[in-house]
Amino acid sequence: MKHLSTGKSVIVTNLDKLISLGLIVLGAKGKESIVAGFYHEGYEEPLLMLMKRRGVHSGLVVKGEEGALSMTTRLRSASTSKGFPVNYCSGFRSVGTETACKVDGVSHQSFRLEVNAMDYGFEPTDTPRTDRSVSKNIELGLAALHGQKGPAYDLIILNAGIVDHLLGCDGAEDVTIALDRAREAVDSGKALKKLLNYFKVSHKLK
Repeated sequence: MKHLSTGKSVIVTNLDKLISLGLIVLGAKGKESIVAGFYHEGYEEPLLMLMKRRGVHSGLVVKGEEGALSMTTRLRSASTSKGFPVNYCSGFRSVGTETACKVDGVSHQSFRLEVNAMDYGFEPTDTPRTDRSVSKNIELGLAALHGQKGPAYDLIILNAGIVDHLLGCDGAEDVTIALDRAREAVDSGKALKKLLNYFKVSHKLK
């Protein structure tokens, strides 16, 4: 899977979705991946099975905050309820190893893990909240894509780098390199350019 740039696909209702939808625009040539979010336990396996039946090369489900598909940099609460914790990830990627299981004739390597942002050098921060203001959330997201450092920037880098790594993107086998590549895409302006180009193309399809 070739990494093109980190960007956002569509802006909907909040910063979480602005950030998380950017995972779809990580780009691939010749390979297809799907990322989905879930909240209630029991949905992750059916979602992954549907992805495999779709014939994609890799798939990922994420338990994000409030059911979003974006991971967070905030610390896990000590009073967390039962079930999978926020930042729990489960998925598969296509491989050519003998240890991979086969679905519909395609070999897949499965994985499950809980992502702790601190393990990757991110300081714990609360997810940016703006009283559900769409315009303010867009402002925060675009500022981050312009390279403005802060919680929104960290969320974009964390999600882009980790997802690129988990999906098995070419050159992202090393998670540190995947995160550095995400930073370069944002800091260089390539991610923002990708976003704006997406808007331009999507408007033509209406």
